[in-house]
Order: sequence, then structure tokens, then C-alpha cells
Amino acid sequence: MKVDSNPIVENRLYAFWFDGDSGNIYAVTMEQLYDREWLWNFFNEHKQDLGYYRVTDISEAIERTIDDLDLIDDILLEGTADLDEYFRDLSQNHKDPYLQRSKGKLSHLSEVRHSSWVRFYAIRIESGIYVLTGGTIKLTEQMQDRKHTRLEVNRLEQCRDYLIGQGVCDFCGFYEFLNE
Repeated sequence: MKVDSNPIVENRLYAFWFDGDSGNIYAVTMEQLYDREWLWNFFNEHKQDLGYYRVTDISEAIERTIDDLDLIDDILLEGTADLDEYFRDLSQNHKDPYLQRSKGKLSHLSEVRHSSWVRFYAIRIESGIYVLTGGTIKLTEQMQDRKHTRLEVNRLEQCRDYLIGQGVCDFCGFYEFLNE
């Protein structure tokens, strides 16, 4: 694993690149979630969970996912979004003193009026600066409820531990780490 030195948004949004992947985790996740066949299989496997969002039709779930991905891509790549508004602390019960575990979702943004099941997970280096660790579709209330969301929690922890092991605790340390 490494942090991709090419930021998604200059000096604000970075992403991990995992061994064996064809790109950073943002590109890999977007490619997977835009894949209609993958979405069809995913929603068929997790059809019982769609009720949490009051959706029963898989085709509707696919279209809703694609629409949300388009919006996320526009918001993040535009580079003008307040990342502190998009990403929030993953846990209300546990506040990290540094390298905060964060989740990004559309309903955090004031201009978006709907709930979305698309999530991106990141580590907050400091205000406005994040490193993406993964992303998925979250259809259940708790991340521990499904294997694919537990994977995201584990990856988030691995990435955080990796950065701490590299001596990163703020943007200065992160910048030094990127330029080694």
C-alpha cells in the first residue's frame, strides 16, 4: 500500500493505492460502482437491505447509485467543495486527536436533499485535507452488519496505522512523507 502522490484535488484530497490495483482507491471504487453488472449482482445479493432506503426495484437502485456517483464525482473533482462538510467523523463516540477516521456521504452536504448509500472513507489529516482509504455501498445501519462494510473499517484502520507508522500526524508530516 502507498499514498498516490498525484492528488485527486490539489493539496486537499489524496487516495491510497493498494498493491495489485490498477489505480488509486478512488478510481478503483468508482470503476466498480459504475459497473452496472456488478451493481446488479450486489443489489441482488443485498436485496433485503434495500428496504432500509425504501427501495424495492433493483433497476431503480442501480440508477440511483449511478446518479449519486455522478454527483460525488462532480463535487469532489470540481475542487471547490468543502471537504469538511462532505466528510464527517466516522464515530460520534470516539474522537481521534489526529488522523480522524471519516466517512463521506452526499447527505452531509447542504445542497443535497436526499440520503445516499454510496460512501467514501478517508483519514482526515487536518481540516480540509483527506486521504481516501476506500468506498462502498452501505445499506445497513451498522458497518459491522455486512462483510463488505467491515472490510472498509479494517482497511481504514490499516491505512491509519500505516500513516502513524510513517510518522504522519499533520499536514507537515504528511507533506514530508509524500516527498520522501
